[in-house]
Amino acid sequence: MIYSATLPAQAAGAADTTTLAGVYSPAFYSGDTVTDVQLVAPPGFATVTGAATNNATISVRQLRNGAVMQTFASLTLTAGLNLAAEIPVTIPLTAQPVLRFGDVLDVRLHQNGTGQAIGTGLFVSVFVS
Repeated sequence: MIYSATLPAQAAGAADTTTLAGVYSPAFYSGDTVTDVQLVAPPGFATVTGAATNNATISVRQLRNGAVMQTFASLTLTAGLNLAAEIPVTIPLTAQPVLRFGDVLDVRLHQNGTGQAIGTGLFVSVFVS
């Protein structure tokens, strides 16, 4: 299964945004292990150049009954890490969630320091097998 979210634009220093990626269901059981999380910018996306302090963090979270269980993948746009159109970037797994029926997956975009402007359309894919 692949769960996905298309992130909205976010101004530098703006409040966090949270985007729904999907609800886990073991129908046609294909697994319950998150194997990979990928991020890709859409065609025409203005490149975002990572920075040491004033940057942004993209986190993927597991929720159960409306409460955050954990953040299981996270990527901070630090120096040397750039987001450019149609070039996939892996969001590293930081923990392995135990998915249960009805768990919600979402993606949070957070500004660190004065932050970074992020264009619209970043596409996050969460692979479960």
